[in-house]
Amino acid sequence: MHKLPELRWDASIATGVAEIDAQHQHLFDIFNAAARAQADGSAQADALISELIDYTREHFRHEAELMRRWPVDPQRKAAHLQAHQRFTEFLDQAQAVAAEQPAEAVLDLLAFLAQWLLHHVAGVDTRLAREVRALEAGEPLPESDAADPLQRMGDALGQLTDALVQRTFELLSERERLANLQKLYQALLHSSDVLIQSRSEHEMLDSLCSKVVQHTPFHAAWIGRPQGEGELFEVLAMHGDGIAQVESALPRLTPEYRTSMTVRAWTGQQLLYSNDTLADPLIAPWHAGLAKHRWFSALAVPIVRGEQVWAVLTLASPRRGTFDEATLDVCSRIAALLGYGLDELDLKARIQSLQSVEASLARTDALTALPNRFALDEHLRDAIARAQRQGLLLALGLLDLDDFKRVNDQHGHDAGDVLLREFGGRVRAGLRGADFFARLGGDEFVVMFEALDAGAQIEAGLQRLHRAVETPFTLPGGVRATVGMTMGIALYPADGQTVRELLREADAAMYQAKLRKGDRLHWWRFAGDAL
Repeated sequence: MHKLPELRWDASIATGVAEIDAQHQHLFDIFNAAARAQADGSAQADALISELIDYTREHFRHEAELMRRWPVDPQRKAAHLQAHQRFTEFLDQAQAVAAEQPAEAVLDLLAFLAQWLLHHVAGVDTRLAREVRALEAGEPLPESDAADPLQRMGDALGQLTDALVQRTFELLSERERLANLQKLYQALLHSSDVLIQSRSEHEMLDSLCSKVVQHTPFHAAWIGRPQGEGELFEVLAMHGDGIAQVESALPRLTPEYRTSMTVRAWTGQQLLYSNDTLADPLIAPWHAGLAKHRWFSALAVPIVRGEQVWAVLTLASPRRGTFDEATLDVCSRIAALLGYGLDELDLKARIQSLQSVEASLARTDALTALPNRFALDEHLRDAIARAQRQGLLLALGLLDLDDFKRVNDQHGHDAGDVLLREFGGRVRAGLRGADFFARLGGDEFVVMFEALDAGAQIEAGLQRLHRAVETPFTLPGGVRATVGMTMGIALYPADGQTVRELLREADAAMYQAKLRKGDRLHWWRFAGDAL
């Protein structure tokens, strides 16, 4: 738009009606302020629009009062009031776009509106003033100037100006719509990053709500779902303006909340929206809160997780008419993308769980549920490293059950399995938290005592261990059986520095203990004891 010149008020522009002229002089001041703001690019658009609104409210009220007081031409009166109505609508539109458009665009629009008013002053208001003066003086009303070529040209120019102003609003609205759509697509891209980077459900939901209210048409977002089997919704994540009203009046799956958009989106499993919440009778119970926090447009869209509606994403905008077809499509995509992200999170959790189960199975003896040889090797390496750091003793005992073969031969392998499971449970129940017990296979087991600072602690551990065989075992059919134990013990660091060395020394000590089973003093033997 071209730059506007500043205008000067003088007597040649006066209408002769003092009240109208005073208001026209004020209009000139507003016009000149707009011209200066447009010239230097100063950010005065909001203040100027507010001033123009105040001016037109007072000016139009005064002119309407004059037309009620004096019997002016009905046709002119109707056209005059219709012009007032058009301009009031223009101002409403201007105020709506002022917050969204760049300052220079708003200033151009403001200057355009000021020109509209100046045309109105020069043409329509001047004719009204002539009629009022004639009526005040008791003179005949001036003849219609409809045939005057200049007047016809002025009227045509006024109609053209009306059309141009409306087209300006349409172009600005389209530019705003495209800009908002671009911001939404950027939010969609950011949402993808959020879903990829999030490591937990809470982080994913919270980050998405935060991103979706940054530099988009939305200024509030929250995600909620009914709590368990109950009726009350719980807030899973929320960001933006006016969120407190959600927490203070959580939606419920009850008849009094049947009109809540969030509840209806949940129960109907469909996207719902309102482009003018304060005019929507379905959500009338919430109009006060919506107006207070400027939730003038709102949308609720289900989030599908695991092929079922899992929650509802609710978005709010401070502008009416936010949701066109393209915006609805992007909002649906954001909700769908969140659902995919949650499904991916669930898949990762299932994979991790399976991996954990597989890792546990790989380290667990299937019969006794005790750690196996693989788990022993891992644990023993770590235990040796700990003992080295702490400067403490570590005792490794290799044992097998005496007379276990007799149990298998007399009562069968199933009975032997029952005994092994019971034996493993008894030993584990009697060990300290720092001790470790594993099955190597058959009736061979390994026990490890950690964090020892004296030999007396080993003997106390051996006594606890032996209690596992002091009570007979009950086998299938009520049969009772007894077994004994033989164990060889190797100490770290005296008898070995590695897993292999300790196991070898413990095995040799156990072999020697078995050779002297008939005349031994103890059921165990330390590596390195004199033969």
